[in-house]
Amino acid sequence: MKRTIQYSFAALALAFATACGSDDSIEQATAQSMEQFEAAGVQEDMENDALFAAEAASASMLQVQLGEAAAGMAVSPEVKGLAQEMVTAHQNILNDLREMATEGNFVLPSTLGEAHHKAYQEVTEQSGISFDLAYLKRIVEQNETLIDRYADMAEHGQIMALKQYASKQLPLLRQHQEILEEMQDEIDNI
Repeated sequence: MKRTIQYSFAALALAFATACGSDDSIEQATAQSMEQFEAAGVQEDMENDALFAAEAASASMLQVQLGEAAAGMAVSPEVKGLAQEMVTAHQNILNDLREMATEGNFVLPSTLGEAHHKAYQEVTEQSGISFDLAYLKRIVEQNETLIDRYADMAEHGQIMALKQYASKQLPLLRQHQEILEEMQDEIDNI
């Protein structure tokens, strides 16, 4: 009973946020997923799963868009190379997420969430070496957040397909973190 009440309040809060004109694509996708789960009669509290799927999609889109920007704006060949690797990896992560979302009836945003859009603007407003440094700083922060969220979802997700997706991506995200930290150490030692 308590879980049903919590679910009802969560669904109501998401619906209210969306109805009040929220332009955040993550909130909208989460609310749409919750509506679909409710219509399908899902009794579990799926809000965290729906929110994770929407956040993960937006975060991977950010990595792709920042990487594409870095291809043209970065000064350092190492940053350009890293950016290309991140574009390829996050396109694959996003494709896997879209596949899982289709199977699990999750709605994913088609545009960046507000916070990710702001991060994109902050980085791309820079130029020269300032761009390279801002890009590296942002993707390190984003990757740390992704690792935490993916680890949480792998352990606590409600839908098995989503848990498996998160578990599958964690080793790659951790590998990225090692590469990013090495590159950041090199820059700090210059």
